[in-house]
Amino acid sequence: MNLREQIEEQNRQWRLFHEWEATLALEHRDASRLIADVGTILEWMPAEARLYDPDPEKIGVRKMQEALSKLSR
Repeated sequence: MNLREQIEEQNRQWRLFHEWEATLALEHRDASRLIADVGTILEWMPAEARLYDPDPEKIGVRKMQEALSKLSR
C-alpha cells in the first residue's frame, strides 16, 4: 500500500467514524472517559509517531500553563 492509498484509507476511516458519531445522542462525558479515549487514540498511533516531539522546547506547554495561571487567580 503506497502513501496515497494509506491516506485515502485513513480518510475513509475518519469519514465512517464521523458518520457513526453523528448517529449517537449527545451525552455528558466526564473527563476520565475523555482522557481514556485520548489514550486509546495514542495507542493506535505508530511508536515512531508517539516518540516524535514537535515541540521539544515545550513552548506550547509553557503558553498553556501561563494561560491557566491567569484563569486560576
